[in-house]
This record gives sequence, C-alpha cells and structure tokens, in this order.
Amino acid sequence: MMFHTPSKAVKLDPNDSARPSAFMQLAIRLQAEHEQLKASCASLGELSARVASSHGDYGTVKLLKELRAQAEELLQQLERHAKWEDEELFPVFSRYYDKKDEPTILPSLWVLEKDHELALQFFDSFLQSSRTLIGMLMLDKGRPDLTLMKLLKDGCDQLTQGCLILTGHFEMEEELIFPLAEEILTDLDYLFS
Repeated sequence: MMFHTPSKAVKLDPNDSARPSAFMQLAIRLQAEHEQLKASCASLGELSARVASSHGDYGTVKLLKELRAQAEELLQQLERHAKWEDEELFPVFSRYYDKKDEPTILPSLWVLEKDHELALQFFDSFLQSSRTLIGMLMLDKGRPDLTLMKLLKDGCDQLTQGCLILTGHFEMEEELIFPLAEEILTDLDYLFS
C-alpha cells in the first residue's frame, strides 16, 4: 500500500511478513481516516460556500441547518479520531523515539495539536453564529437585509477556514507520521530478517 504525502509517497506493504500487522494496521487506519476526514472537510467547504452565497430565503434556512448538522457530525468524527490518535497511535511513536538519541517528536505533535485546536475554534464560532442566524432568518419572512446576509457569509467563512486548517493539519500530520512509520517498519525489518 502506498501512503502519499504532499512531498513524497511512502510504501507500506501489509503483505510484507517481516512487518508486524498491528503496527501496519495503525498506519493504514490513519491514512483511511484522514482520507475520509479530508473528503468530509471538502464537502463541508462546498456546502458552506453555497450557503454563504444564498439569498436568505427559506431554502437558506434549510441549507444552514444541514450545514450545521454536517459540521456537528464532522466534529464527532474528529473527536473519535483524535482520541484514537492520542490513546493508540501517538504513544507508539513516542515510545519508539524515546529510545533513540534523536530529537523527540513531541514538539511536532504539540504544533499539530495547536492547529487542531484552532480549527475547532473556527467550528465553534460557526456553530454559535449559525444558531443565532437560523432564528433570525426564520423571523425575517421577507428578504433579509444586507447585515444579516453579511453575518451569514461571515459565519460560513469561519467554517470554511476551520475546514482548510483541518485539511492542512491532516497533511502535516501525514508528512510527520508516514516517514516515521516507514522508519519504524524498516527497523523492524532489520530486526526480524
């Protein structure tokens, strides 16, 4: 299986018998979850752009409610993914690199965590503003004024920014983790060959 990062491809072969399947499965799961999360971010960004450019009619309320629901679902997926990374994936890498005389990966993981937190702040900002906007749009039966439409666009822009940060976060994490995974698996190959 090939793992692609923006800078290079890393080949991890689950059929290579010298490589333990448990560790390989962590790397494969990471790639699969990242691909799914990046696709969800792209889809959410597209829907956010549609809502931001809408005209404020009843269809806008429906679209905004759908956007909120999808954003909340993505946040739940992110929470599960982050928990798995913190409890299962990152400890493996930390234990491995604690035994080496090279610099630790903890500062890099800290930076990635800050990116994740920043993206969540953008999501939270969108969720707060969209809750208010739904109520305002439902009260304003006619055409909403320009101020309301600007608030709608600003709220959607917050979500779009959160999605862009998350996508970049996943790519940076892959650029850090996949080469480390290849290094660990290569070391295991030498050990078991």
